[in-house]
Amino acid sequence: MLSRRLACLALLAGSLPAGAACAQGRLSEKASVMQQVAGSTITVEYYRPVARGRIPFGGVVHWGENWTPGANWATTVAVDHDVRIEGEVLPKGTYGLWIVVQPDSWVVNFHRGARRFHTNRPDSSDVALRLVVRPDSGPPTEVLTFDFPDMSSTGTTLRFRWGTVVVPLDIDIGSAGASRATQLP
Repeated sequence: MLSRRLACLALLAGSLPAGAACAQGRLSEKASVMQQVAGSTITVEYYRPVARGRIPFGGVVHWGENWTPGANWATTVAVDHDVRIEGEVLPKGTYGLWIVVQPDSWVVNFHRGARRFHTNRPDSSDVALRLVVRPDSGPPTEVLTFDFPDMSSTGTTLRFRWGTVVVPLDIDIGSAGASRATQLP
């Protein structure tokens, strides 16, 4: 709070208009969404950029760019048990989410190195899971959003939305849990 007051005072003393700058929050506010399913917790933490009249894909995010879906710090996905995403196992842990966007397919990478600034792109050496998915379309979404629109007793859907792009990822807890149970002595 003190640093915000000092920043406002510095703006008042300078030539920039202070009122709007002091009242405004971040351009991309921090958010998190969490879902419990079948005894497992899935948590997504991210920063929410706003389209503000811009075209998100092919504009703000360039085709072929390795991008974390959000702003500021890399988006993270944490799972407290092994899960299956789109049929592939993602072990328990916290991952940095990075995507290579193309018009017809996205390469979704869950990186072991989770805490990373959005301009410090990871290389492929720490990818825990790589998926190729097809983006879909839906009603326009001004603010980048993750949610869990569907649930069952053994799974859920993690959905990404921004602009008119929608990317659902099916998460299965039941089969990952069943494989865990069969491996126990």
